[in-house]
Amino acid sequence: MRSGDKTVVVATAIDFHLQYLRELQNALWAGTLMASLISVLVAALAVRQGHAPLRRISARMREMTTERLHTRLDPKHVPVELVDLAAAFNAMLTRIEQGFARLRNVSADIAHELRTPVTNLTTQTQVALSKARDVDAYREILYSNLEEFERMGAMISDMLFLAQAEQGPMRRDAGGIDLHAEIRSLFDYFEAWAEDRGVSLELNGQVGRVEGDREMLRRALSNLIANAVRYTQRDQSVDVRLSRNQRWVTIEVCNPGIGIPSEHLPHLFDRFYRVDPSRQRRGEGAGLGLAIVKSIIEAHAGKVSVTSTSGMTCFSVDLPAGHIL
Repeated sequence: MRSGDKTVVVATAIDFHLQYLRELQNALWAGTLMASLISVLVAALAVRQGHAPLRRISARMREMTTERLHTRLDPKHVPVELVDLAAAFNAMLTRIEQGFARLRNVSADIAHELRTPVTNLTTQTQVALSKARDVDAYREILYSNLEEFERMGAMISDMLFLAQAEQGPMRRDAGGIDLHAEIRSLFDYFEAWAEDRGVSLELNGQVGRVEGDREMLRRALSNLIANAVRYTQRDQSVDVRLSRNQRWVTIEVCNPGIGIPSEHLPHLFDRFYRVDPSRQRRGEGAGLGLAIVKSIIEAHAGKVSVTSTSGMTCFSVDLPAGHIL
């Protein structure tokens, strides 16, 4: 403060205030650090607590083995957000369990199917070696063995075909197929056998040319026609009908007979399935023909079904009408 030629200077010590500010700054830094640590710990605890259901589900998943495929996650014991995940996991387990069941059944069926011809071959060979025989006797035994080998070879070929079909979409050599002409050709092939059994073959309808793999479709239709001829009584006819609408081309193979009980219909396209197991013992196939039909038709984006009454059995094959040329 200046007064005339004199100056008055007023001063005071601020060390206390500076010390207070430094302590306040340190306290703020310490508080911020402590709050951050507490926030991190609380967040980590919350995340861990929130992930607890996931850890429990993961632990259950790790416990799953081929012997425990029947167990399922209980949706009632998981958070609402994870219900869909639990349902999807249960659905996956169901598919895996069904796959293992099919694998076990197929393995058992293969062992059962091969046991009979192998036993026959072993027995015939033992009989042939039991004593000296003439050339004609040995030739007869060899012919009998050849029939068993051919049957085993056909069954193995069919099983390989089905295994390939299960691996994914089968490779098809697509081309134009005249269904009417192909079925007529199959009739010519089966004519002698059908006449020997007293069965006639009838074809009705016309649908034009269809796009597909000729050999595969011939195999499917051949299996259906052979099946129909085999189970048609003498002096009856197998009727093949062709029709179409805007969505589907339909091939129906119908034969008269005693019919198939309704409880068997859902299983007719399963491997090795037979309505009458004794038919295999009479040399009427290994029960793979209809499974092959289903695989081939599904490879052509089609579907196959069967209906049966007390007097008629009909197999119906539907192919997409968009494949008509």
